[in-house]
Amino acid sequence: MRTPVLLISAGPSREFFDAVRFLSNSASGTLGIEIARCAVENGWRVHLALGPVAAEIPEGVQLHPFVSARELDAIAERLWPEVDAFVATAAVCDYSPQEKVSGKRKKSEGEWQVKLIANPDVLFNRSREKEDRVLVGFALETGDAEAEARRKAVHKRLDLVVSNAPENLGAAAGDFAWVEPDAETCQLRGISKKDLSRRLVDFIGGLLAQRRRCDTRIEEI
Repeated sequence: MRTPVLLISAGPSREFFDAVRFLSNSASGTLGIEIARCAVENGWRVHLALGPVAAEIPEGVQLHPFVSARELDAIAERLWPEVDAFVATAAVCDYSPQEKVSGKRKKSEGEWQVKLIANPDVLFNRSREKEDRVLVGFALETGDAEAEARRKAVHKRLDLVVSNAPENLGAAAGDFAWVEPDAETCQLRGISKKDLSRRLVDFIGGLLAQRRRCDTRIEEI
């Protein structure tokens, strides 16, 4: 059986207003790095697209640094032909400034009005060419998390959505909801990101094996 190739996105994006100011968030990339570590230990080939965070990268992981959402989208598009599964843990900014000021904008009287435009939806863009790949998304919510996770699963053709909350950013453990489109939600209370990573890699490996068996049977017919 061919060695699985996994693409993981992790960390935040930064969307710059000028040379020094940007929109971002406090994502640490911890979960994506743990998933990469676990997948490499299982013998998989791993591409890690990592936003601007300081982190130790597991040996054997191929690193692809990015800053903006558009850079991440380009990385995912370039790697897509060789990828068997994509786990999108990155906390990508939904919007970016329409115009970036050259240099540092000086302080002045009055307001600074900035127009924001939508960033590319990296996971949705890849889902258009899903084929038999496994797609896993994350939904960081403050409202009805399960409803939003299920909406994302349908809209983006995801095999799994893991829902979490803002307090999980940068933490070693937390409360997560495991949402598969055709199954009841499983609540994972106080689970460490290490244990969640193992569970995710097992889930992806099982689905890939199942789909490859189906492909083999079709070829035999």
